[in-house]
Amino acid sequence: MAESLDKGLYYRRDRRRFALISYIMTAVFLLVAFGEWCIFYFLKLATNFFTHKAWIASIIFVIGLILLVLFIFFEALRFNSKINWFFAVLIYECVVLGVIPLVIRQTLLPFLISFAVWAFALLVFVLCGTLIPFDLTLNVVLLFVLGMMAIIGAVFFLMLYIVINIPYSLIVFCSFILMSIFMFVMYHAQIINGGRYAEMRTNDYFLAALMLFLDFLLMYLFSFQMAPKWSDQCDQWKWINGTYPNCTTSDYSGY
Repeated sequence: MAESLDKGLYYRRDRRRFALISYIMTAVFLLVAFGEWCIFYFLKLATNFFTHKAWIASIIFVIGLILLVLFIFFEALRFNSKINWFFAVLIYECVVLGVIPLVIRQTLLPFLISFAVWAFALLVFVLCGTLIPFDLTLNVVLLFVLGMMAIIGAVFFLMLYIVINIPYSLIVFCSFILMSIFMFVMYHAQIINGGRYAEMRTNDYFLAALMLFLDFLLMYLFSFQMAPKWSDQCDQWKWINGTYPNCTTSDYSGY
């Protein structure tokens, strides 16, 4: 009996330690990403480079996604302490650098506000997943069904926006996608915190932090469509020889 109690106490202590480290690493990922995006945002040379060479960032982003798939499916990459941190940081940097062409096209105030809003939204839904008694890890089929419904609804309203240009259909599309993201944020919080039907291993810190950071990024990406951009006025001009005539990034940087 005493041995069983000791094991339970050790499990809860180990699980709390894992969750705390995962959330701290997620916070560090968010702060470092914000710092890097700010550096590239205010650095004119980098802004001009990624404005005209966005395809380079796209390749970097895709490489990051491929590495993430390998990181998830090959446990030797995640649990080998000599290389797991390297792969995690490499994936993280590829994703952060890949988003730069979108970040630098925002005006300053929407860039700052949207980052804060979605970081707060991540925190809220992590807390919701932690506090709700409903075990999402036990009902993966329900998550799958709701996710499929959200995707079908999202694609339908996206087509209405692209083909017919129905007002507000893009907002409905974003709402469907965000609903599915919120569900998976709560699911990820539950498998990190433990005490549910399914849970992550207590030494999988890097994957836990990457999952939560990518949850944030999925929400943050919608800001780029909604927020005003310095390039909105530039896009009214014809693209000629890799430049916008009569328009520069400094003219519409939103500083």
